[in-house]
Amino acid sequence: MAAPSPSPAQFLSSLLTAVHDVTGRRPPPTWTHVDKVQAKLGTANRDALDAAIRVAVARGWLRADGDPPSSITMTVDGIKLIPPAAAGAKPK
Repeated sequence: MAAPSPSPAQFLSSLLTAVHDVTGRRPPPTWTHVDKVQAKLGTANRDALDAAIRVAVARGWLRADGDPPSSITMTVDGIKLIPPAAAGAKPK
């Protein structure tokens, strides 16, 4: 049986945390390839990832390069949304 899909809010939170992890928790603007974030999230659904990135960009949480995005970076506002436990954890 497949695991249930996360809610859109959970997926956005996971996306922001993954970008923060992949960029080594360095301050913005530290850019990374979307493929690395996709691998960190463990999803094969690039359409869902691209849609989540568009939402995060529209809300000012991420900046993106390309359409569809090829590289992304956190914004200061996006970092503020990462749960404190995830923000202080060491990357794997």
